[in-house]
Formats: sequence, C-alpha cells, structure tokens
Amino acid sequence: MTDKKKDVFDSSQITGKELQKYEKNFSEEGLLHKLTQYGKSIGVELLYKAAQLWFVMQRPDVPAATKALIMGALGYLISPLDFIPDLTPVLGYSDDLVAITFALIRVQGYIDENVRRQARNFLSKIFGQETVQQLENE
Repeated sequence: MTDKKKDVFDSSQITGKELQKYEKNFSEEGLLHKLTQYGKSIGVELLYKAAQLWFVMQRPDVPAATKALIMGALGYLISPLDFIPDLTPVLGYSDDLVAITFALIRVQGYIDENVRRQARNFLSKIFGQETVQQLENE
C-alpha cells in the first residue's frame, strides 16, 4: 500500500520567505550546470521560465529585494535538497515549477519582449533552435 500523502505536493509550502532561504544556493555556474546537465528531464518550458527570471535579474531597474527573490527561486531550482527530490518520478520537478512560477508572477511587470527573446536565444544555444521554436508560439 502506498502512502498517498507522499504523492501529493502542497504548493502552499512555497512562499517568498521560503524561497529566500535558497538564495545562498544560487550561483551562475550552478544554474548553467543544472540547465545543461538536466535540461531534458526538467523540460524546456520550465527552463524558459527560469531563463526569463535570469534575464530579469540582469536588468538594472529591478530592485534588490526582487533580485533576491529571483536568486531564491533559481537557487531552489539548482538545490539538490528541496521539498520533493528531483529524481522522484513524475513529481520531481513539480515543486521547482511552483517556485519558478511564484517568482515569475512576482516579477511579471519586468518581463518584456526583450527578456523573452534573450531567454529563447540562451536556450537555443543549449538545446538548439528547433527545440526552442515551440516557445515562440506561447
């Protein structure tokens, strides 16, 4: 008999305060490693969202507190220890998706066509233009 509580992820566990705990896990090298090594299992859609956060963080008009939230969300993505281990089948990256989406909602005012273009170009260098082309229709 399986424990059904293990199969359910409570997305309310992910808050801005909780994400800020992961800010120390963020590094550019760690993010690039996660994207290139685990990109196919993470999925291009989640990586596109993460890349958008990365490029929002590069903008000089983004406040430090917002950058800290982004670093927390990206740190959560690259952290080997999170609510649901990334190697767990099916659910492995669902908590990462919630963390990235939470941060995206908070910074949506900074996401413009330039940020989206930079994110697509960045991912096309890793996965090829053909893989990233599907994002252009979203």
